Amino acid sequence: MNLNGWLPVCAAPVEAAGLEDLGVLVAGVGKVAFAVGLTRRLLQQPPHGVLLFGVAGAYPARHRPGTSLGVGDLCVVASDRLADEGVVTTTGFTDLAAMGLGESGPFAMAVAESAWLAARLRVPLVVGATVSTCSGTEMASATIAARAVAEVESMEGAAAAFVCARAGVPLVQLRAISNLTGDRDRGGWDLRGAVAKVQAAVRLLLA
Repeated sequence: MNLNGWLPVCAAPVEAAGLEDLGVLVAGVGKVAFAVGLTRRLLQQPPHGVLLFGVAGAYPARHRPGTSLGVGDLCVVASDRLADEGVVTTTGFTDLAAMGLGESGPFAMAVAESAWLAARLRVPLVVGATVSTCSGTEMASATIAARAVAEVESMEGAAAAFVCARAGVPLVQLRAISNLTGDRDRGGWDLRGAVAKVQAAVRLLLA
């Protein structure tokens, strides 16, 4: 198996810098910008598949017991969901699906390709949560981690899955951990290192 003919896509320019020769699409940060950018590209010329790559936050073990992801680790996201679209009331959170207003996920990535990718890179398959507001407090991190039963958090994963499913284009999602969520002073931030890690993996996969 290989990713020949697959389109590499990321959200932010910093994630693509230095990979211009690979034809990376910088679709935009956040659910809306990313969905629009990716949709426009797929309508022009559908690729064999989409390789979404970039950085992500990982929920720490104090918020997601059993997780072992640390800053600088790579992972393949096997499924993702819209973790904060809905309504919060005094009785808790209700997502779009429960409200009868749309889909919230989980949205599965391409199963065989994701398994191959994880084995090729020797990294874990994880569950992702897609948010509009990143979890920069202990309460937010613990809440979203429990709600989505996820290991990692991004701002685009579920949007990419939503678009690709409707376009009939397979999707895989590769992430490098740039920080732990929650209290930002405890996040161990290394954005530059995470970008370098995921870019090296993309070059290996598309060589």
